[in-house]
Amino acid sequence: MDSKENSERVLNKAGVKRELLDIVKARKLAYYGHTMRKQGSCLEKEIMQETMPGACRQERPRTAWMDNIKTRTGLPVEESIRMTEDRDKWRKYVHGVANPQMAKEHNSHQLDLLHHK
Repeated sequence: MDSKENSERVLNKAGVKRELLDIVKARKLAYYGHTMRKQGSCLEKEIMQETMPGACRQERPRTAWMDNIKTRTGLPVEESIRMTEDRDKWRKYVHGVANPQMAKEHNSHQLDLLHHK
């Protein structure tokens, strides 16, 4: 059983709804966009991109922020950074990634409106 299946099983057993994970995903992606839009270098960006000089780990490697973002978005890191520059575009993208069912329903509703005009 992989970790995703295990997480799903634990969540189902605990009665936690999938919506909570969607909220966490959306907030993490929104924070990522906010941080990447900051001008110049800052500690938050360096931590996310693991570019802190002199930092080395002695323990087992953890999942990096950028690996997590890449997994959540399905985009190459460079593309996600470029997308964050346009706040509205990023916000819409995050909404679609974190809430795929809601995005699908919204798009379906938009198509219905177009066909009825």
